Amino acid sequence: MNYDKIILELLSRVQCLEEQMSTVKDDLASHKCDEDGVDEVDTKTGDFTRSQARDKAMEIIQSKFQDYIVEKASRREGSGIKLIKSNENAKKPIIIKFFHSKTYEHGHAWHTINLDDIIGSIFDFCLFSIVDKNGEWNFLLFEPDELGIYRDENRSANSELLHLYFVIKDEKATEVREKPIDVTDHLENWNLLG
Repeated sequence: MNYDKIILELLSRVQCLEEQMSTVKDDLASHKCDEDGVDEVDTKTGDFTRSQARDKAMEIIQSKFQDYIVEKASRREGSGIKLIKSNENAKKPIIIKFFHSKTYEHGHAWHTINLDDIIGSIFDFCLFSIVDKNGEWNFLLFEPDELGIYRDENRSANSELLHLYFVIKDEKATEVREKPIDVTDHLENWNLLG
């Protein structure tokens, strides 16, 4: 019996449930934020919410691209980040699908992506946020098609559900789900937006 495969499947299911719980927590936090006007860090675990991670990404993008109007994308636009070039005539905005994961005890940040939802969709980019063990923000930026190619080149199963397990260490990013793949060229690659 292949225990590694069973363990990975169980981890995948746990991660899916954790993401669902995170979404529920974010919804509850946004309702609390609407009532109180404050978005708080979870005081029990010290984890950052998806909303806080997205706000941090928006802050970084705005500081690097001052000619963009950076705002939260609507639910219809995937609840990510929307960039509008402020000096151009009504061009299509850039829509970024946003994913957030806390870092778990063993140092992996887990993300699950349904490729059918992002390839050929309204999304121009996919942004993955990770708070590492030191509390530092890290962001990985991909084009949706790159994730499909990544799946084709680095996965034994041809599933539309892509599980990514990122490790950030010493300014190097590695995806380690099946075999270690260096993805450092996507780490803090904000110039892709320009």
